[in-house]
Amino acid sequence: MSKTRIKVLKSITAAAVVLNLLAIPMVPAFADSSSSGSKVNLRIMETTDLHVNMVNYDYYADKPTDEYGFAKTASLIKAARSEVKNSMLFDNGDLIQGNPLGDFVAKVKPLTDGEVHPVYKAMNLMDYDASGVGNHEFNYGLDFLKLSEKGANFPIVNANVYKDDGDKDDSNDVNYFTPYTILNKKVTDDNGKEQTIKVGVIAFVPPQISQWDSANLEGKVIVKDIVETAKKFIPQMKKKEPTLSSRFLTLASKTFHRLL
Repeated sequence: MSKTRIKVLKSITAAAVVLNLLAIPMVPAFADSSSSGSKVNLRIMETTDLHVNMVNYDYYADKPTDEYGFAKTASLIKAARSEVKNSMLFDNGDLIQGNPLGDFVAKVKPLTDGEVHPVYKAMNLMDYDASGVGNHEFNYGLDFLKLSEKGANFPIVNANVYKDDGDKDDSNDVNYFTPYTILNKKVTDDNGKEQTIKVGVIAFVPPQISQWDSANLEGKVIVKDIVETAKKFIPQMKKKEPTLSSRFLTLASKTFHRLL
């Protein structure tokens, strides 16, 4: 691998592993009417494109690095949590592929049933609230993905990947993953009282994964349009009266995260 390519890879990784801390939102939410409209401030944090960079180690140069690594990001998360009463932590996907450690766990010494993937082992320690599925999660095939996700102690959602049933009838299509989840989050309001708010989480992947990973996905799953999928499921979520909702969209190395 050329020095130029290694430098580019380092730059991409360093940018991708950064936690969105520069402008961490403090989202005001209001408990239900039984709580007399009490106000809750909630800090929402998100990681994205970790790509198996769990420790600050450059596998290509075979030496430690201070440029990236989830071990370092974890310290930022802990610091951000310590500043506020209430916070939630999400991940936007692209977790299990991206460096030699990912290849080792998938191909050299493959993960077995009952083992926890190193990525999810680290994320479990950080008490993530939920995660979306990224496009690179499909690089090692669906069987490895499902086996890996068994180790997560938090819900993983995706709304626009469906089982390929071979027919042309959209009405009977079944989601491959759980399309969304409603989390009951215990928080402390401005009066110091404990409340429970509902947080809706939904995620999508770019339909182009059908081409990017056709060898792994053809005849097994289909991927539907993101906008049309959102129009289908978000009204269902709103009927469950979440206090607030998070929507994740992964596209290449860019992440868009907004509150509904």
